[in-house]
Amino acid sequence: MVGAVLLTFVGLAAAGPTLRATVDESCGFTVTLDGELWLEGGEVRIGQLHGPDLMCAGRRTGQGKDALGGYTYETLLWTRAGWKNILMEATFRSYAEDPGIIVFEQRFPQVMELDAKPWGPKMQAPATLFPSFRSSGPARDLDCFAFHGVFPALRNCTVGNYAPSHQGGAPLVIYNASKTGLTPMTVFAPLTTPKAQHMFAGDGLIGSGVKGTVHRIPAGWQQLFVLSAGQGILDGMMSWGDRMLKFTGKPRADMYRDDVVGSIGFWTDNGGYYHYATGTNETYEEVLPKVKAYHDSLEVPFKHWQFDSWFYPQDGKVDPGGGGGAVVNWTALPSVFPHGMAYIQSKLQVPMVMHNRQWSPSSDYVKHEPFNWYLSKTAAVPEDPEAFFRWFFTQQEGWGLSMYEQDWMCTEYDNVEALQTNVSLADLWLRGMAVGAESSGRTVQYCMPYPYDVLSAAAYPAVTNARATDDYIERDKQWAIGTTSMFYWAIGILPFKDGFYSSNLPQTGGQIVGPEIRPNRATLMAALSGAMVGPMDGIHLLNASRVMSTCRADGRVLKPDRPVMPLESCFSKGIDPASCHNYFTYSDLNGLGRVFYIFTNAPHPLQLSEVMPAGQDTHD
Repeated sequence: MVGAVLLTFVGLAAAGPTLRATVDESCGFTVTLDGELWLEGGEVRIGQLHGPDLMCAGRRTGQGKDALGGYTYETLLWTRAGWKNILMEATFRSYAEDPGIIVFEQRFPQVMELDAKPWGPKMQAPATLFPSFRSSGPARDLDCFAFHGVFPALRNCTVGNYAPSHQGGAPLVIYNASKTGLTPMTVFAPLTTPKAQHMFAGDGLIGSGVKGTVHRIPAGWQQLFVLSAGQGILDGMMSWGDRMLKFTGKPRADMYRDDVVGSIGFWTDNGGYYHYATGTNETYEEVLPKVKAYHDSLEVPFKHWQFDSWFYPQDGKVDPGGGGGAVVNWTALPSVFPHGMAYIQSKLQVPMVMHNRQWSPSSDYVKHEPFNWYLSKTAAVPEDPEAFFRWFFTQQEGWGLSMYEQDWMCTEYDNVEALQTNVSLADLWLRGMAVGAESSGRTVQYCMPYPYDVLSAAAYPAVTNARATDDYIERDKQWAIGTTSMFYWAIGILPFKDGFYSSNLPQTGGQIVGPEIRPNRATLMAALSGAMVGPMDGIHLLNASRVMSTCRADGRVLKPDRPVMPLESCFSKGIDPASCHNYFTYSDLNGLGRVFYIFTNAPHPLQLSEVMPAGQDTHD
């Protein structure tokens, strides 16, 4: 490009990879990584305006400071051809103290009324586009991967064939697997308001912007995205996560924060023995104290329990996959706990993890003054989520509630129109939940989240963990947590594997009979996840020695220093990291140094070069 103007400034003493964005006279730009062309900027779009209908009307430069440090910026002013009013300010921020990042900002100085696309689970293109990058040209054949679906899973790609998905496709990791040594890479992701954006691929472009279902953008609203560079996939992911957490101020997850995340617990999730089943004609209130007495007789010190969706009233039947009715009232069904939640807590006397799902439009909370709600046929969300959740978390006195498990997050989002059409509500929903839980001294687990939900949790200390796998009914698949673990841990979230059967005995009488044919693998992955270890066996069916192999005699789980992740060799040229189950983690032990743990599901022994490529960092 002709007449290039360098807009990033690089500190001479800074270590690590360097990103530079260079803007030309026509308001196009390029991005270089360590001096080599990495990405070419694509066009800006605002609503239906793009190409010759959209004009770069000027630019501003200056300096500023945010949580990442001092930065210099260049802002490009975009408007409709022939207009004077500025529709969008598109800004590049570069940081002298950290030349490995570029932050992109969309800001709207005046109200924007948009011709929104239909809401719902169908993937929609964003209403605005900045930044965008050309998916053809030099970057076309670069390798990439991104995270998609509920219980976000890695999907491999190249820049040329990358495709986003509904509430998925981020973070987008672009890397050059053809390079020798540690792989040069970048991570692209929303830095703020992840639920307000959509990733995009089409017309020879990839990028992001305000989601296409939004009707209106308020004056002054802004959205930030980050491009973060690294050397090596694992170290690069952690560098991106460090920057995200520095920006939000959230500490990395504490594996021993409390007895829920730090100790073994007994779970009743979908696929476990006590999920909508007691094995007898007795109520849960009659059966569960007997189960606890059985655990005590084995000297297995479970320090927390989890109650799933079987304990509260819903407005519809639950199907075998756990789906079904929405919450009518989050309290005990008389048929389950005739004497109420406080009574069963007096019998168990342990901290509780308690499941919840989407709110019913006919729930008691919708009728409760003074809260107003956005309603759909099957779900609801409060208009002021923070006010509601601050009140809601005062209602569980005597329950022992320690962790709130918000399940069916995808269903809540997909079924409430306002969560998609209001540019801010979905982010406020998640923030309100986290702030409300934190105000009552409780934590949150995300379950069935989209990738954008998980990205939001980088800002909320109360969200300590998220489900990294499908329910245990998918037991032959749901043990493989490594790639999702890499995403979660980078931004301060523990990757929970879900509960499991600790024995290979038939679990006759429970919801799922079994058997678990690889209980050692299930137990090992739970321990190496760094999150909870939650057996779900029926009475007289627990393998006590296997469970106790994960913890001390007092129930404190023996965890590695970080969750298990793929080996760097899983990202070599020609390998699909989604199907590479060669994992590792480590512990730093006093007097012994760093001890590595290697797991492989491969049919052949690993070579030394696969285990520890030259230059691999173990950054945590």
